[in-house]
Amino acid sequence: MNSLQKSLLLLLSPCLLICTETARAADSVTIPGYAPKTGVEYVYRSRKTTSTDMSLWFDKPAAIIRGDFRQRMTVVSRNTNSMQVLWSLSADLPQGAEGAADSYAMNALYGNSLSVYGIRQLEYEAGLNGFPSKLVGFDAIFRNVQNAAAVGPDGLAVAPQSSLTNIIDGIKSNPLLVIHNLAPEAELLATIQQEDGATYDVGQTGTVATVEYSRGMPVPATIEWKLDTADLDNQTATFSLKKAYDKVAFQQSQASAVEGVIASFGEKAKQLTGEQLAAARIVSKNATMTFIVSLRDGSTLEATETVTAESGGIKITAMSHVWREDLPASLPELSNWNSQAMSASAVALQPEPGTNSATAKSPLFDRSAIEEGQAAYDSGNYAAALSYWKPLADQGAAAAQYKLAGLYLSGLGVDRDSALAVTYIRKAAEQDWAEAQSSLSDLYAVGQGVPQDYAQAVIWGRKAAEQGLAVAQYNLGYSYESGQGVPQDYAQALIWYRRAADQDFATAQYALGLLYDQGLGVPQDYGQAIVWYKKAADKGLDVAQGNLGNMYAMGHGVVRDRDEAIKWFRKASDQGLTTAQESLKRLEKQE
Repeated sequence: MNSLQKSLLLLLSPCLLICTETARAADSVTIPGYAPKTGVEYVYRSRKTTSTDMSLWFDKPAAIIRGDFRQRMTVVSRNTNSMQVLWSLSADLPQGAEGAADSYAMNALYGNSLSVYGIRQLEYEAGLNGFPSKLVGFDAIFRNVQNAAAVGPDGLAVAPQSSLTNIIDGIKSNPLLVIHNLAPEAELLATIQQEDGATYDVGQTGTVATVEYSRGMPVPATIEWKLDTADLDNQTATFSLKKAYDKVAFQQSQASAVEGVIASFGEKAKQLTGEQLAAARIVSKNATMTFIVSLRDGSTLEATETVTAESGGIKITAMSHVWREDLPASLPELSNWNSQAMSASAVALQPEPGTNSATAKSPLFDRSAIEEGQAAYDSGNYAAALSYWKPLADQGAAAAQYKLAGLYLSGLGVDRDSALAVTYIRKAAEQDWAEAQSSLSDLYAVGQGVPQDYAQAVIWGRKAAEQGLAVAQYNLGYSYESGQGVPQDYAQALIWYRRAADQDFATAQYALGLLYDQGLGVPQDYGQAIVWYKKAADKGLDVAQGNLGNMYAMGHGVVRDRDEAIKWFRKASDQGLTTAQESLKRLEKQE
């Protein structure tokens, strides 16, 4: 178990972990360390689908694309510290692929990527579990992309604004993105493979807690793994993994971005009902994986992965199914593999670098480049997101400027550059882009990329708050409550908290409840405190749950109710709130 947990912790940053189930039984099983034969070529079949549902905004069904690939992998050499791995890559449809060739849009897109990178083989160093650690031959790949960026479809030199020039920034700052973009199978297969052998009981489970950062905010996440079955006849074991993000923390980290997406739809957003607008503000992300592992050499024989993300009324589901071709696939086929909604490919193949053949540019969906960039961002392809957003940002598009600033601020796909991030955020803020105004306010509040200046934070935050951005309204309320950048004024704090709370912003609902609880800016009113604590607590906010527990424990605004107090203390305790854990212990000791 310790070995598996160690592997998971090492993989939290470079890739998503995920899962489901399989086979038959043994009481316990030993999973050997990953030990593939060197010099032997392994062939993997890989099927993938991406479904994008924008039905909240458009009267259209979800757009689904798929790809079917046949890739080859060889472990070239291995020593006591690392191994050398070679992948032979192809965008060609495998023989016997089902359906019309133009129903495989991903293959066309992938073919374009191979042309831009100018390679058909990818070599890298990996750890002893097979996870990539260093790309080999990066300089040549980098030159290929530079050349592709410098030559247009007619063979003539193009202006520096070409979107391909922006991919260069991403891979220059992180060459491993080349592997992530061209051979994602390498990362998926290595997720469960271990450097050292270990013995597990069938049915054994484990949990790994971690914290990830989303848009600069910490988001707790929990990874649960389980050894589902062991099939001694076939010498395999099946593991499942699930990754869940703290809903409240993730929601808060994405609040500004969600409001930006909503604002980008202009009149369409104004036509939404209250229920539809609430749905557009739902933010979630989760991942599951299933792995079948060989008990002979510790290698992954088959894997499935599903990642779902929802933000701003847009839902994206990305699925993958990878298996070694010399063995029969046993995990279920992708659920939407043969969907009638499958989009036909309208993607023109790019020529090999150096040719003068003309190419056509035809969009696969009726989505703007900003939305295409968002889809790339949500899938973790930050270099591609950069390539969509930077040309538009440099042309003055506020939405693109705001999104691009986020990449520079977090160092995603580019080197982290707070000063450049501020430049783009300010450009968007000066165009009255509310999310950018709120972000610029945040930067002044903490002194990131600009001198710390609470007064400027309030100036920019107020602009966003007056446009109705909930997170900015909450922040402005906090400025008045704390006296940062403005004279302390609880009455004004109450006004702005209330505006954000009325938009179902959980933290503002909690803050509003606290003012009523303590009688700050308003006569003390435990009944109103209960109302607002309950709204935030129902959304999962731990501090609101803890305070609600206190109200029931002390009988403030409600009839004293020990059971109800225990219920809310336990909810907050399960999220790690120390004060609630202490209150729960004291209350449970009482008869």
